[in-house]
Amino acid sequence: MFPDIHEVFNIFPKDYINDINGWGFDKKTIEQNRGNLLTLDIDFGNYCSLNCPYCFRSNNSVDNIPKELTNDKLIEIILEAKTIGLRSVKFLGKGDPFENNGFLDFLRFLHSENIIPLIFTKGQVIGDNKEVEKYFGKYDIKTSVDLAKELKRLNASIMLGFNSCSDRKQNLMVGDKTGNYSNVRNNALIALVKAKFNEGNPTSLALAVNPVTKQNIDEAFEIYKWARTRNIYCIITPTMVSGLAKNEAWKKITPPVNELVELYSKIYKFNIESGIQTKEQVIEEGISAYAGGHPCNQVACGMYLTLYGVVLSCPGNEENVEGNIYENSITEIWNKSNNRLIRGGKYNCSCIAKDGKSIPDGFYSIIMNNIYHAK
Repeated sequence: MFPDIHEVFNIFPKDYINDINGWGFDKKTIEQNRGNLLTLDIDFGNYCSLNCPYCFRSNNSVDNIPKELTNDKLIEIILEAKTIGLRSVKFLGKGDPFENNGFLDFLRFLHSENIIPLIFTKGQVIGDNKEVEKYFGKYDIKTSVDLAKELKRLNASIMLGFNSCSDRKQNLMVGDKTGNYSNVRNNALIALVKAKFNEGNPTSLALAVNPVTKQNIDEAFEIYKWARTRNIYCIITPTMVSGLAKNEAWKKITPPVNELVELYSKIYKFNIESGIQTKEQVIEEGISAYAGGHPCNQVACGMYLTLYGVVLSCPGNEENVEGNIYENSITEIWNKSNNRLIRGGKYNCSCIAKDGKSIPDGFYSIIMNNIYHAK
């Protein structure tokens, strides 16, 4: 069941930006900053109270170095990265950042440096007043709305996990044992809307439906439409091929090709009919790995810094190692990286982790053909 949030758009304005603040970069920015490190994905802390069965950061081969990066070391890396172009930081794991000490201080540091933070979270802290006071009471932040307002002040973008409208299914997809997770998630979403995260162009709020699996593909399109008409960005894509979904595990949860084709095609048709994108724009940009979303160009201008200092091309695959921060500086790693030398300057990078696996070969061409010949 969707929370009670009012619709913002039925038909989208002509200048609508199909993105969430701080994530993707437009063609002009990519071209003018070829060779610059514009974004970093990072881990913040190790603890997460949930137990998602498909977690891309559990049982991960990059975690064999028992030395976590300290907050001071992260600050040092961020300041160095800023000298070579850094504009945004995405918090992905390994723990949920809101459940790890020092996170708000780190966000305030980023704000002081004019760096946009994008935070992936399942909302188990944001949506629970007791948890908010537990982690942030010392800052006089004691409620969900208090925390949401502070995050808005710090220019954060929030990528809130939202896999299903079914309480039973949603609780299974995050490994929740309390039976109350869906309520907490909805409380988080309402608090973020009250703090005006879904105002502005681009929006600062997204629902992370991903990974789309055999469990939730039947409702993914309805979640997408509901979110977009409320000016909430929505990311839908099959699973990463890492952590608990690596080796052959991704095959067990990835929907059949025909179901993925139908979902992506419906989403792009909705985008065109509602004015999120024009048909010409879709043809020019190409199909995104995130259905209906801004093309991913993370690997053209960024890298993933893990909790233990290993630097990867992308979070979705553990094998694409670019270096180790304990051996080389972030500048040295970036300058020699495949992302800079091979993919630098590319606007639509598809997905180097999923392509040929959870996103099957030829998939983008099939979707584009459906759009090209649509009336």
